[in-house]
Amino acid sequence: MAAGAVRVHAIRTGTITIKKCHHTCCLPERSPLALRLAAILGDRRFADPLPIWCFVVEHPERTVIVDAGATPDYNNDASWAHDERGGKLIRSFIRIAVEPSETLPAQLEAIGIDPSGVDDLVLSHQHIDHTASVPAFENATIWTTAAEDAAADRIGAFQWRWRTSTTEIRHIDSLGSPNDRDPEGFGAGVDLTADGSIRAVHTPGHTPGSVTVRLATNTHTIWFTGDTSFTAATMDPAQPTAGIHTDMRAIRTLHASLAAQRVLFPSHDWDNATRLRDAAR
Repeated sequence: MAAGAVRVHAIRTGTITIKKCHHTCCLPERSPLALRLAAILGDRRFADPLPIWCFVVEHPERTVIVDAGATPDYNNDASWAHDERGGKLIRSFIRIAVEPSETLPAQLEAIGIDPSGVDDLVLSHQHIDHTASVPAFENATIWTTAAEDAAADRIGAFQWRWRTSTTEIRHIDSLGSPNDRDPEGFGAGVDLTADGSIRAVHTPGHTPGSVTVRLATNTHTIWFTGDTSFTAATMDPAQPTAGIHTDMRAIRTLHASLAAQRVLFPSHDWDNATRLRDAAR
């Protein structure tokens, strides 16, 4: 998509296959997270594969990426040497299929974007299908939240797989402030461009530190919503939602706020490429 001087690319880095109780909550939404997780682990049924999307915004001021996608290392036993038990557990209920040519850095280079020239990498949250290629962006500022870091062990962030003591991390919730242009229910945010057209906002619900990114162009207001909902259609509060959200009440507040937005890009919606083409018309 090109809108004025801003270009947006949707890049799919393989697919993820999750349990049916993960994809669609199979217990009452008011059930505690621990019970919903137990239902996911006990479920023997897998849902259909979902795409893993990353988004690139080329703005005159800077290049901003939302999420870092997956890599084949997920399926490499040796890459889990630091935490073999954790690797075995997560791969028992989350399957990822990605080829080397499908990784975010490889696809960026294919369209003429040098990963070393990326300015900002915003993580919608720290789950493994959103963070795998972070080390490839050694010159970028990595944006997450202090709330997400504080919950890292509890939500299975596996930070050791994608960050080191030298990774430049900035916290949106610590540095941010409210903005009247954000829908009700949104938290503190940070403008990533001087003109305010790209804004990263703390939106807890899927995880305690989840982030949504808003892009305002001369024709659209676009929201990159991470796993707030797996698809734009299920952003409707009347639709069933995922079983993995850490705070169902917060996620339903977000659904109500975002459902009225016309251009939504969840991280696992097969229709994102079509939606991007439509928005460019």
